[in-house]
Amino acid sequence: MTRRVRPRRWAAVWLAAIVAAVISVPSAFTESYAAVPKLEHIRVALFLSSGTTYNVTVPAVTLSSPNGLDIGRRTASGFTQWSAVAPGAQARFSVDGYQVFLLETADQATAKLLQQALGATQDKPYVYQSVKLGKTVYQVYAGMYGSKEEANAAKQRIAVNASAAALLKGAATTVTGPLHWNAGDYASEAEAAGQATALRQQGLDAWPVILETAGASSYAVWIGEAADAEHLNTVKAQAAKISPNLALKPVDPAAPYLLKRDEWTGTAAIPHYSFNPDAHQVWVAPKDGTAAIAEKSGRQYRGALELSRHNGKLAVVNELPFEQYLVSVVGGELGESWPAEALKAQAVSARTFALSLGTKYQIAHVSDSSNDQVYYGVQQEGPNGTAAVAATAGEVIVSNGELIMPYFYSNGGGLTGDPVEVWGQPIPYIKSVQSPDEAAEKNKLLWHRVSLPGGKIGYIREDLVKESGERNGAGLPVVTVQSADVNVRPAPYVDDVRNGPIAKVSTGAKLVSLGKAPESNAYSWIRGPYTADELLKQLNGVLTKPVAGKLETLEVSKRGPSGRVTELKANGQPIPVAKPDQYRSALFSAPSTRFDIEETGRYTVSGAGGLTRAVQGSAGTLYAIGANGASAPLTGPNRIVLGAEGSVRVATKDTMFRLTGTGYGHGLGMSQWGALSLAESGHDYKSILMHYYNGITITKE
Repeated sequence: MTRRVRPRRWAAVWLAAIVAAVISVPSAFTESYAAVPKLEHIRVALFLSSGTTYNVTVPAVTLSSPNGLDIGRRTASGFTQWSAVAPGAQARFSVDGYQVFLLETADQATAKLLQQALGATQDKPYVYQSVKLGKTVYQVYAGMYGSKEEANAAKQRIAVNASAAALLKGAATTVTGPLHWNAGDYASEAEAAGQATALRQQGLDAWPVILETAGASSYAVWIGEAADAEHLNTVKAQAAKISPNLALKPVDPAAPYLLKRDEWTGTAAIPHYSFNPDAHQVWVAPKDGTAAIAEKSGRQYRGALELSRHNGKLAVVNELPFEQYLVSVVGGELGESWPAEALKAQAVSARTFALSLGTKYQIAHVSDSSNDQVYYGVQQEGPNGTAAVAATAGEVIVSNGELIMPYFYSNGGGLTGDPVEVWGQPIPYIKSVQSPDEAAEKNKLLWHRVSLPGGKIGYIREDLVKESGERNGAGLPVVTVQSADVNVRPAPYVDDVRNGPIAKVSTGAKLVSLGKAPESNAYSWIRGPYTADELLKQLNGVLTKPVAGKLETLEVSKRGPSGRVTELKANGQPIPVAKPDQYRSALFSAPSTRFDIEETGRYTVSGAGGLTRAVQGSAGTLYAIGANGASAPLTGPNRIVLGAEGSVRVATKDTMFRLTGTGYGHGLGMSQWGALSLAESGHDYKSILMHYYNGITITKE
């Protein structure tokens, strides 16, 4: 699906044109179809990067639970518990794979600095805490990596990282791996931990290991972390010199295990479990509650978490009851304050969507992101969402006896899309229909478009200024700033990353208002202005066929039935894309493709005798002629053009482009804001679904 904008609940304006289409609900909505699948539990892929391949974005996860966690292995015959995490305590989990050993130091500050130097890179650092030869030491690693080759590539990257190299001071870095020696078997985890401590006091790196033997837990001490057989033999030779009486045995590469270390978090040491990715999946289940994931901003999840390796990386799957999952999806997609019938419509759509995916990610049915549908765990659950899921239990949407793919998104901008104009191919149960989406704009503050003394043009929120009653020489109103250090932004919305301030103004400053616009929202929005150079860079970073030369013009050359863009031209040539919706990513993630492009550097000048002259960008010098006949050259980056009947247009000296549009998302299927307005107008969830999906039937799983 697409990323959604969380709406507020307001009374919506109902569009009379669609009333007749949703008044009645045919009795066929309750018909049952035996072919519809059932799903008791759903598997949700967490940390998915993109696409349909499960590529995880984190090398390790940090888990905790208020009531503690059980760690073990789930098989067809049941659950074998290996270890446990105390209530409220944290534990880290990773694949026992390849790493780059960087540094061992007794100086905690140096270890922390090295960790910080690599923290923003792809080579994520770990700091393990250990006691060796009577001293506390900190061992810094980077990883985990799926292969020895990946680890070697990381080693080379780190070597040219100036900040890291300054701290390493020429220290030899080593690629480590998942090959170990067994230094003894023990009756308990405590005994194994004690022996590992004793070996570290002799100078060996040794760790307690929890294994599974004949369906029960067993314990051992392992040494070494070799990347290949040669390295493993070197470990054995070094161990023989340090501890001649130590009997080492080979490790069974197929054995399920957890190798336990202590990881330094900056404030304390927590257990870090590395598991054998070739032998099993680790099953982590909360004791009578939920599990929190630190790397997911501490979100709490019901059910259990399965950890494994997939496509060479750590895979984290949350398995939980299907209907409980839907409660969180409904809350994440809409929110507790929405009308009950809108929540029910979302529940049925979300259930159908999840079932229609099958096992999309091989080891999981669905992801937790807007690539599919948003799932944030317990924090998005609520009584209203719970009621909506319960009231529609098992209900799904079918067409011709089969599940549909019920696409949904935030806002249709008044008219939903046709599949051909969005994705280039028809979908029989989706047509372009009117949608009452204006509620997203209701109660939004207006923003003044203002002219600053230095010639810059931007937007300032209306509650931060006061209309003074004055007008400038051209008859435009003047506003007075009411607060200190007020930001002026290129477009009317707050986003310090994509729409950062272009200036600050203070109390008492007088600005010329060129008009007002609503704060950009899911229904209507403004983006830009963008310079020709930055827009060209964005386009060529996304398009398979780059735009050649300088960007002189950018125009909408074709539109579909709903007014969405189906073709853009740059410098008069069509910009090819696989499907029209991709124009959004090519234009700085434009909210929708229902937009217009304003070329602010292109305009026409009318002169005496009806003569006109087309002007683009900074070509030539323009002069302003006053009432007394005196002329002066126009300077500065912007020119304010007054048209007939008081219209105002900002023309830029340089070639620039501004987007103005409506809608948020791909536009196919159900508009969530439209569903809100329909529900507030008295329509039930079945009629809402019938409006957005053509020729459908609602049935039970």
